Amino acid sequence: VGMLGFCWGGLLTWRAAAQLPELSAAVCYYGGGMTSVQEMARQPLCPVQAHFGRRDPILPLDGVLAFARRHPEVQVHLYDADHGFNCDQRASYDDSSAVQAKDRTLQFFDQHLAL
Repeated sequence: VGMLGFCWGGLLTWRAAAQLPELSAAVCYYGGGMTSVQEMARQPLCPVQAHFGRRDPILPLDGVLAFARRHPEVQVHLYDADHGFNCDQRASYDDSSAVQAKDRTLQFFDQHLAL
């Protein structure tokens, strides 16, 4: 079972990765709150991939970099984009970042989920 979440759903995906042994892989897109001290203390039970925008005003870059240092086992990807870069219904949508993140996500799930 894989789980994917965006914004608050990204945070819930991170929490699920640390609490649900049934998960085989988790992917978080700009998970609001993931970079807090409390959330960084969690330890994932499955492989995790995370996508963040360098220009995200909700998740400042210094917090994202601290998260990446705290969790070297997590595949953290940074994009020259804002929060919500993957949503084509928002002004912050960034096509090249969204495509690259989608490709990485699908490859990650292919690697960690059995068909």
